[in-house]
Amino acid sequence: MPSLKRWRTPLFATAAAIAFLASWIALSPYRSSCTTEVVAAEQAMRASDQELRAVSATDQAAICQVYRWRVDVLKTAAPIMRRCGTAQLNPDADWSARVTELGFYQGLLAQQCG
Repeated sequence: MPSLKRWRTPLFATAAAIAFLASWIALSPYRSSCTTEVVAAEQAMRASDQELRAVSATDQAAICQVYRWRVDVLKTAAPIMRRCGTAQLNPDADWSARVTELGFYQGLLAQQCG
């Protein structure tokens, strides 16, 4: 029968590996809550993109409403992208672009919508 001393090291290494793997899964940016949040943020961004393309250039009130909605979507999306990343859906995406875009639309609101 093998001695307990010989099994102690592999048991410790196995326990350490399991603990590491469990913490990585729990703290990973690819956990399911991030996936859900990133998908929701991307869907909101796509809907906002469609609204921006569809709004009439002559209807100032509608333009301002779409800009306000875009700012709200970006305020929600930027922190999600910062925390979770976008690599799950688009490896070329950059969350900092959302922050820059947020500033752009806030500027448009200030200039055109008062």
